[in-house]
Parts: sequence; C-alpha cells; structure tokens
Amino acid sequence: MKDSYELYRHAVRDVWRTWWVSWPLSRRVEPGQVLESADGQLRTAGSLAGRAVPFASRPGTPHNDYTYDTQGSASVTFKAAGTAADGFTSLATGDVGARVGFERGDCALVVYRGLTETGVEDTRALTAALVRRGWADWDENLLAVTDVVGARSGLVLTAADGASEAELRFQAGALSAQPALADLSAATAVAWRRHIGLEWLATDVTPFYRVVRLRKGWFGRVKKDYGPRRPGRGAADVPVPPVLLEEAQDDPAAVLEQVPPDEQPLPGEAAR
Repeated sequence: MKDSYELYRHAVRDVWRTWWVSWPLSRRVEPGQVLESADGQLRTAGSLAGRAVPFASRPGTPHNDYTYDTQGSASVTFKAAGTAADGFTSLATGDVGARVGFERGDCALVVYRGLTETGVEDTRALTAALVRRGWADWDENLLAVTDVVGARSGLVLTAADGASEAELRFQAGALSAQPALADLSAATAVAWRRHIGLEWLATDVTPFYRVVRLRKGWFGRVKKDYGPRRPGRGAADVPVPPVLLEEAQDDPAAVLEQVPPDEQPLPGEAAR
C-alpha cells in the first residue's frame, strides 16, 4: 500500500500543482508566516511582521468546492434521519449519515468545502522589503508564505484495499434533501471504518499554500558585488544600494521566486 502522504499528494496534484500542501493535514498556515527549509526539514521561523518585513493582505477570493475520487473508485450512500439503517453497521434509524466504500486499494477521497484564497497584496513592495532584510540578516533558507487557501471543512479518506469502507455521522439537518459529494466534509465523526488508511475530518483548515524566497543567485550577486554580509549591515551607515531596490521594484521576478512543490520536504523528514 502506498503511504497516506503519497496518495494525498497525488490526489490534489492536478488542480493544486503549484501549491504546497499542509502536512499534517491539520497544520495551520497563514500569509506572512516564515518557514525555514534546510537539511530536508521544514520548520516554523516566525513571521514577516516579527522580522520587520511589512506587507498588506488582499481580500479573500472564493474558490469552488474541491472533490477528488480516484478514478471513481468511491461509492457513497447517504442516509437521512428516520430511514432504515439497512447496510449500515454503526448507524441507527434516527441517525444522519453516509457510507463510503472503495472498489480497490491505494485510492483517496478528498473533499474541501468553503474554500477561500488569501495572500499578499503587493508583490513588488514585499520584494523590496525582503531585499532590505536580505541585505541585513535574511537567510537564504528562509521562505515566506504569500498565498493560503483555507477551507471551512475538509475530509480525507484513503483505502487499503477493495474492502475498505467507512461510515460517517452528521448532525441533524446537516444534509440537504439531495446531498452531493462535497457535503461529506460536513460530517462530525467517522463512526465506523474497515481497512481505512488515513481518516481525517476537520473544520477551519488551510490545506494549500505558496511560498517564495529570495533567489539563491541574488545572494551570490550581492556577495560578489558588495562582499559578505556583516553584523550590523542594513544600519543607517551601510544603506541598501539603490540599484538593489530598483531591481526589486522594476523586476520582482528577478529577485523573488516561487518555490515549486517538488522542493517541499517529505513527511518523516519535515518537522512541525
């Protein structure tokens, strides 16, 4: 059986191919958060505000609900309150629930509902601010979170084999008369499972995010043109060369780069 992270990463890759994924799934990420990626590990390293790097956030942008079912391998049967619980193992007649079954193993069912994207408003201003910190004490292993997709609720199930199944319990009135796949994330608990690998239900989560860094070539050019950075650099007596700030304003992409998802440290190596 493939591990849970591999199944999940594959499940979201097509739609979210330019995004990093929060792992563990309940890990909270926010715009302006600073991370350190070094030696195959990912660590929290404070925030832009805490490092005197100002930035403005843009208003949230709604996204469509996201659902993924590996090649249609999952089947779902919803149950309304007061209906017979035939075929259900743990739910009673008065319960609201759903049964999810998988036709084969190494499959994933992923549901996110109520998605909203937030992020940094002005990339040019952020680039210039990071150049100022880079001139002083910003490490080349530091990453800044610029964009985050939050979800009101989420559900992830992975199957070990073709006999995998789970039953979900909902609060009364949580499902409409004609529930859809996206409604599964409204479940309050996994009431029963068999051969399920990963099971995860949560609310107010941040499943996807993007990070940027000062280009490694930028650090090399600064060292070549101005020498190694020294303690105290960036103070009034050693101002940032205007040409560096002009470049940040005129061509931010030459200074700042989005870090691709294939550089995200793998679980087991990454630290919370």
